[in-house]
Amino acid sequence: MKLLFGMLSILPAIVAYFLYFRGLFAGRVKPHAFSWLIWGLLAGNGFFAQVSAGAGIGSWATGMTSAACLLIFCIAIFKGDTKLTKLDWCLLVLALLSFAMLFVIEDKTVALCITLFATLLGFSMTLKKAWIKPHEEKAVSFLLNAVKFLPAIFALSSFSFLTVAYPLTAGVANMAVVLVVYGRTRRLRHVM
Repeated sequence: MKLLFGMLSILPAIVAYFLYFRGLFAGRVKPHAFSWLIWGLLAGNGFFAQVSAGAGIGSWATGMTSAACLLIFCIAIFKGDTKLTKLDWCLLVLALLSFAMLFVIEDKTVALCITLFATLLGFSMTLKKAWIKPHEEKAVSFLLNAVKFLPAIFALSSFSFLTVAYPLTAGVANMAVVLVVYGRTRRLRHVM
């Protein structure tokens, strides 16, 4: 059963990233580059926290998320949004400081809380961008990325704060992006 749930967590991720990369290379999607850097680094930390806590197959989705986010960041440097406002700079610095603190803090629970905080800072950058330019984000990719975490949680070999907190937080944050993109797109259509 765990293997089935593990595979069910990977399938939506594969489709989500395929659609996102296709939109990115076609020029229809312009990701906020630094959000993806933050997510890639912090998903990697979430993955290692899950593995160290015995998450097993349930950590696959988080590991795949880290790798895909870092790849999107690399591509977004050339094809995405790299303009940083003062708020973006503050969020980026806070997220990177949070990431650096992970190497100093030995308590895994505290380190994961910092990871979750910094992850939400990264999402706030994309939420702000999605509010202003909803047409530059691929809502269906964020939806699939939210969905992938549900079977990932069921695939976990052990259930604890360390194994469940990251996928739950990332799933909810992805859904927030979906709601902002759909809501703003609808509202902008009615205004025009």
